Amino acid sequence: MGLVRIAALNLFIFLVSGENENDGITCNPNITIRDGTITLSKGGEVGSILRYICPFGLYPYPVISRICRRNGRWSLMRNDHGRIISKAECRAFKCPTPSIEQGAFFPSNTLYAVGDTVSFECDDGYSLWGSKSRTCMINGRWNGTTAVCQDGLDSCPNPGIPAGSMKSGTNYGFDDKVKYLCLNDLVLIGSNERICLETGEWSGSEPVCQHKYSFDLPEEVASYFSASFSRFLSESKIDSQVTEEDESHGRKLILGQNHKLHIYILLDVSGSIQKEDFKKAINALTTFVTMIKQFEVGVNYGLVMFGSRSCVEVNIAHDDVSDSDSVLQILPTLKYEDITRYSDAGTNMTGALKTIFEMMVLKKASMKDKQAEWREVRHAIMIFTDGRNNMGGNPKPMMDRIRNFLDIEKVGEEFLDVYVFGLGNDVDTDEMNSVASKKNNEKHMFFIQMEDLTTVFNSMLDLTSVGNLCGFANKSLTVSDQSSFPWYAEVRSNDNPEFRCSGSIVGDEWILTAAHCFEYLTEGNINSRLIFVGASGKKVQLKIDRVIKHPNYNLTGKVEMGIWEFYDYDIALVKIKSKLSFTTNIRPICLPCTVGTSVALRISQTKPTCTDHEEELLPTLRTVEAKFIQKIQNHELKNVKIKTGASERALCEQDATNAAIYVNVSNVKDVVTDRFLCTGGSRNNPEAISCKGDSGGPLYIQKLYRYIQVGVVSWGVVNMCEYSNLPHHARDFHINLFKVLDWLKQHLGNSTRFLDQ
Repeated sequence: MGLVRIAALNLFIFLVSGENENDGITCNPNITIRDGTITLSKGGEVGSILRYICPFGLYPYPVISRICRRNGRWSLMRNDHGRIISKAECRAFKCPTPSIEQGAFFPSNTLYAVGDTVSFECDDGYSLWGSKSRTCMINGRWNGTTAVCQDGLDSCPNPGIPAGSMKSGTNYGFDDKVKYLCLNDLVLIGSNERICLETGEWSGSEPVCQHKYSFDLPEEVASYFSASFSRFLSESKIDSQVTEEDESHGRKLILGQNHKLHIYILLDVSGSIQKEDFKKAINALTTFVTMIKQFEVGVNYGLVMFGSRSCVEVNIAHDDVSDSDSVLQILPTLKYEDITRYSDAGTNMTGALKTIFEMMVLKKASMKDKQAEWREVRHAIMIFTDGRNNMGGNPKPMMDRIRNFLDIEKVGEEFLDVYVFGLGNDVDTDEMNSVASKKNNEKHMFFIQMEDLTTVFNSMLDLTSVGNLCGFANKSLTVSDQSSFPWYAEVRSNDNPEFRCSGSIVGDEWILTAAHCFEYLTEGNINSRLIFVGASGKKVQLKIDRVIKHPNYNLTGKVEMGIWEFYDYDIALVKIKSKLSFTTNIRPICLPCTVGTSVALRISQTKPTCTDHEEELLPTLRTVEAKFIQKIQNHELKNVKIKTGASERALCEQDATNAAIYVNVSNVKDVVTDRFLCTGGSRNNPEAISCKGDSGGPLYIQKLYRYIQVGVVSWGVVNMCEYSNLPHHARDFHINLFKVLDWLKQHLGNSTRFLDQ
């Protein structure tokens, strides 16, 4: 897989007083950078921004941009030491020097070039944790993890020294601190100060020192899906785990984050296509584009309707109308009568491919100053036809012409995929096969019925390839099974077969649940609890490393008030011993106030805040639609409404006193604190209610096709499973994750990127 630089580089616009009037002053536009190119705004007039662009793996030195000053000169370029530099150049990234305590690394250099490898070893009596060897990557960062020599004698493990940094603090007992400082003008990402916690973990997140222009590689992007990357690139590749059933649906489009994709759709509208067939095709294409769009993949489309002649509905050469949003606006406006008036019984696939070829030529010409970018584009042609190609001759020569134009023999087969869908039975398999791609262990030619297209598209995206990206559920448009809530975890007991709780996957080592699910268990016997994840019949049992309850949770904290069970702060994290491998049926859910959720919510601010998330997810002017997972016999996804408005919340809370354990409570606030969310309804306004055993499960909200958890199921007024009719006071209470964020950050900070505020 080729790599493409995708990091978003900040552009600082300086406001210069007195530059409101240009007076015809311009700066020299013929500025160059060695081994790179430039972009120029406003034609070089005062206030214009000049940006330096370097090839993948290189960065502009000494600055990334300059501004045209009123004196008709570009702003000066200074290096990190303040020295004025006259000529810009593209430089290769270098990796900083590693460091290790009670050990050594070799070879020892000041800087390391891409591809250089260092190895680590520890002094006698110490064990090596982390990577034994690391290689310098093209973005100027080391692969693997920080190498650390451990002796196991301290409360917290040695936190290590990230490459390019200096650490102060050598004591690793409870409440001890370590501080980090990046050297050589590297930028620190993560926590510059960490504290050894009572749990034996370090607070905050491991720092990384990186070049200010460094970028994230695709595998890194997959771990946090940073909001700064506003456009993503996609490529198609085979899934080695494809089953026979999957093969009937064809080759899956797998999300990558490193190549731009152009999709050309050819839809046969010859005389045999009926109005209902046309509607089904448009609905299927809408589903397909929507599914691609949910991943925020940067795709441009071309759409051609063809019969005897071709009609261009979306031209990929027109950037303003060929993106996903534009195509989704255009598709519903296409009218069967308008399309078919330009067609007849003939089917001219050759002519349709020629139209695609002309689009490509025009698109390439429009990118004459961006030929390197053009060469990185992946192309996918998707042909949908229900009949025989009876006009224009054999389409293969035209496909060969497209291949030659894209120089596929030189750049590689991965740059072009041609899928042919034969709709119905009367298709010319030879001609279809002549244009479909031929790749080892892959399938590009399919025979299906028109009504099956939507189902096919719902199955074409393979979620096993998106790393640990949160909040993705398979078949988001057709919720039906475990793959629609892959974050669900079940907590059982070795000792009591009747016991059951729920939870949610929030990281590759973490399950979020209710604290009372581990009530009365000491640290030594936590393994009497069992955790299972995955699809029914294929459950995976997880081994528990430790359970971390919220320190303020105290079930018997108000016994002296006659309140025998008090569920405030009823939340816990379970750390598992082995990291999860994410699949279609095992995936993490998004948490509020994280970078991943900023992208899921499409919050476009440069620096979104936790307040932005709360206002979007839990607005106070209305009830909020949410979901939870209920189990009576089978697991089912249930819809509820969170009562966020003041009056509705007050009514919902008041019903808490109808719980059998709270009948003597006079002030509902004694049992329902501000840390609870309330859901539930009545016979007049029915709403799903949790059953006994649903405690610890996620209460979450759908945004577009992503899912964000906002609460943990804690307790309910009644056990719905014991009632045939819903009582008037059937309410559920959930711990509000916004109210326990500091605690979540403390323990999940190493695996999840939380917002700064």
